[in-house]
Amino acid sequence: MSLRILMASLCFAGFAFASLPVDAAKSPIKRDFSKEFDELTPSEQIAIRAAAKAAYKAKKLPALNVCADPGNMPLSSIKQEGFQNKLATLLGEAMGARVTYSWRPFLERGLTRDTFGRDMCDVMFDMPANYGSLLTTFPVYKTPYVLAYRNDKGLELTGLDDPKLKDLKIGVFQTSGIRAVLAKRGIVDNVKLQVQTHDGDLVPEHQPWYVVQQVLDGELDVAAVFGPFAGWVKTMKGEPLTILPVNLMDDKVPLEFELAIGVRKTDAFLKYMLEFALEDHAEEVEKILKDYGVPLVQCSKCVVPGDLPAHGSYIALADQVFEARPDLASPDQVVTKEKLEGWLAEGADLSQELSNAVNANDVDRMKFLVEKGADVNKPDPQGWTPLQNAARQRKDGMIKALIELGADVNRPDDSGMTPLIAAAMRDHVPSIKVLIEKGANIEQPGPEGFRPLALAIAENKYESAKALMEAGADLSAASGADGLTPQARAGATRQHRQLQLGGLTDDRRDFIPMPRQHDTQRHDLMVGGIGGIQRRGDRIEARVDSEVGQKGAHFEQVLRLAPAHHDRSRSGLIDGSLDRMRRRQRPAGSRG
Repeated sequence: MSLRILMASLCFAGFAFASLPVDAAKSPIKRDFSKEFDELTPSEQIAIRAAAKAAYKAKKLPALNVCADPGNMPLSSIKQEGFQNKLATLLGEAMGARVTYSWRPFLERGLTRDTFGRDMCDVMFDMPANYGSLLTTFPVYKTPYVLAYRNDKGLELTGLDDPKLKDLKIGVFQTSGIRAVLAKRGIVDNVKLQVQTHDGDLVPEHQPWYVVQQVLDGELDVAAVFGPFAGWVKTMKGEPLTILPVNLMDDKVPLEFELAIGVRKTDAFLKYMLEFALEDHAEEVEKILKDYGVPLVQCSKCVVPGDLPAHGSYIALADQVFEARPDLASPDQVVTKEKLEGWLAEGADLSQELSNAVNANDVDRMKFLVEKGADVNKPDPQGWTPLQNAARQRKDGMIKALIELGADVNRPDDSGMTPLIAAAMRDHVPSIKVLIEKGANIEQPGPEGFRPLALAIAENKYESAKALMEAGADLSAASGADGLTPQARAGATRQHRQLQLGGLTDDRRDFIPMPRQHDTQRHDLMVGGIGGIQRRGDRIEARVDSEVGQKGAHFEQVLRLAPAHHDRSRSGLIDGSLDRMRRRQRPAGSRG
């Protein structure tokens, strides 16, 4: 055996293959599920990617088990008639895999936990890109919500703010985002819900797309639906529909979505194989989507770039008020005390019902369950207490009520995540404020020893960082494994990945995401924001605290980091601010 072959065999064995003999091409692949993707080092990611590429070229994936909805056209059906099914066949063939299915309605709770957690499948299609519960591929396509109506009845609409919408019969799916957008515009009473069910494979009329059919049948005037539903009816069924994308018409509720393929968080190998297949078969992927009439929004990082105008980032999300809308609930969604009494009498779990009440943001129901004996500090099966759940879901009113009933405001989960850190990770200022007002420890370390402010900065949660600073978070406190202060971390965060790029190959650059361009200015503000940031016209100025002692020393630490990271713009901002600080320190009458 030559030295070259021996080295190649050993290298591949360590990352994704079993111990390989000289004839490595015939040996089966072995996927290592011991680490989540975020836990992998850059070198491990590079190695797994290389192994996945070799396996993809050799078509060595034996099987691809897909979790799919048996009745949700045009996405998927038990007869494999949806575009997800066509994509699964295309990608399976590209990887040499036999495609099998585990059928389950996608409307059920605990979908990813009960499927991937029980090894029921390997992939799910049309998951939101960067979906937290899964590891996702790069986005495949982006698609919007639309208004769909007959084009042969003389109706013309200009958008969501068209006053005619208040007088038309509009159909929406029960849990869709566009329903909230319509309600915000006062369009409620003339809206008919397509209620969520679990039998769409048996009763096609219960599938979400069917609201479009009701428009064609004259039962409704307009369908406010997910774009692929209307596109399929118009394109594949040849029906007389006008399809009006509405993704540009609201700045707070997202109405366009980048969709990807989800795999286990520990299955980087399959993620990379899928991405190689998607890249090589991009034209076929695009053809499948267009054959089904999927509206495609512009997306430079998607496999299919699209041509419809894109809204872009929803920068107003952090300021959005998240409130319950019980007036929008359908009868089957309304939980009364009588229903609760009956469920509890039948053996319903108090803790689970309390979790349901928190998820529904129903404070009265929560208080009723606590009166019945529910423990406000008992974690749910995922390890989250009711207070952590409320913080994760931006429910500041629920947070206040739970604390008043005895919830421990500083209790962490097993990973060290406190309610305050959970709120900070959601970038939700009202939740942060109520937690601090009710006694949350603003300096209590969380996962990996990060204090809340340091973690907010590291994770680019700008509104959270600002709120924590205003509440008195210690700017000089080091935290995390690297021991950086918040100022130093702000100075280093934007460019530390660029620093890692030095000397790396093109393949390695694939693993190091760069910050989005629209985040850059806000990040620079945080770097200069020891004493707060003021926006004046189109210019942005850093207002530096007049108390320059210890804070000034830490600010100099940022200054040292900025030029080391080749960030001239930030170095100039800091340099100017530091110079002003030094001038304030000079005795009266001094020069130079």
